[in-house]
Amino acid sequence: MRDLRVTETVDADVRSPAAFLADEEMLVTHDRRRLRLAIFTHDAYGLGHVRRCLRIAWALAERAPDSSILLVTGSSAVDVLGSLPPNADHVKIPTVVTSGTQGWRPPTLNVGLAEITFLRERVILETLRTFGPHVLLVDNFPLGSQRELLATVQELRRQSTGIVLGVRDVLDPPESVRRDWTRQGIYDVLERYYDRILVYGIPDVLDVADAYALPLAVAEKVRYCGYVTESAPAIRPEAEVRAELGIDGPFMLATVGGGGDGFPLLETFLEALPLLPQLPAVLVTGHLMAAADRVTLRTLASRRPAVVVIDQVRDLPSYLAAAEVVVAMGGYNTAAELLAVRAPAVIVPRTWKSGEHSERAKARADAEQLVRAQALARLGLVTLLEPGTLTVECLAAAVAEALARPRPALHPSVDLRGVDRVADEILALAYAREGVGGAWR
Repeated sequence: MRDLRVTETVDADVRSPAAFLADEEMLVTHDRRRLRLAIFTHDAYGLGHVRRCLRIAWALAERAPDSSILLVTGSSAVDVLGSLPPNADHVKIPTVVTSGTQGWRPPTLNVGLAEITFLRERVILETLRTFGPHVLLVDNFPLGSQRELLATVQELRRQSTGIVLGVRDVLDPPESVRRDWTRQGIYDVLERYYDRILVYGIPDVLDVADAYALPLAVAEKVRYCGYVTESAPAIRPEAEVRAELGIDGPFMLATVGGGGDGFPLLETFLEALPLLPQLPAVLVTGHLMAAADRVTLRTLASRRPAVVVIDQVRDLPSYLAAAEVVVAMGGYNTAAELLAVRAPAVIVPRTWKSGEHSERAKARADAEQLVRAQALARLGLVTLLEPGTLTVECLAAAVAEALARPRPALHPSVDLRGVDRVADEILALAYAREGVGGAWR
């Protein structure tokens, strides 16, 4: 630990700013042999990004328990961030979120986007320059949401930090990604500053090099790692799950992730129950759903027999595995968990922007979930309800179809060991940096 006691010389109290800064530089560069890893994940409407990064942080911690892991995020999900591994900590930067037609905005601070972007840029830069990671993992957005990462990746490249981009199986519709990356200069950024591009998925869902028109020099950095989820989650017995719910026998489950944009699906599911087999139904709203929407759903549920409405569950994979059929949207984490437990599922991709479900008839389409769901349906792993068909009758028909199918077998191309491969790629890159000691194998 640095000794800040003043020595007995008179000059110790009047050190020049230059001398102080020189001492700070010594602090920043000390003992590069101890492994330091950093993860940056931008803010989002839900919890998927930060949960995925936490899974990776735990895998890194298990392999390198003497390392120091720093998560930098704008996510305000304090309860989720409380589950960091023991050798990890986090730095919270001011939050910005995107909400469809409103675009990016700070949800709490009453400041302009330009001002908060500058603040985020400075906090990220000074934090990571001082921490001096051997590898930085950037989640999904190569330059952050508003290019606030550019100065940081430039500085860390000068420090010989390995820089890795981790992306979902599907970022957005390919034509949208190509247009945005061309306009924002992302292809050049990926070629100049990034060492690896780790895809949290499989090429059978999307060939990212082809879909996003990656130049050869960038495409060579791509590694498919598989889905970042628990490949063999600890599943509790069905009887235990049913007893916890107060249900005797098989049940249907509808879940919408964090819930901030899931009201339309759960409302339609409740209205479809009279057309479905008389099984108990469980709705998981997610703790991000608006309180007024939860009240509406509970009121609707009270008019139906054998309906249980809960805000969240501590062990969703066990609930998915115990259900006769699952109705869900097509978010990354939910899709990966459904694949892991091989649950019969009806996927209803959200085609409205995050936060716009109350005006979804005129909202712009957000087709990331649709691309994923269409690919999984082609592989025979889910039943897909196509956009524009979220009606009571169509949903009831899709659920009946899924109930009639046998539980899906895992397709041979689906890889669920993504978290292990991502951690291995990061540590291999870290230990290749000059002067880093230790081994993790």
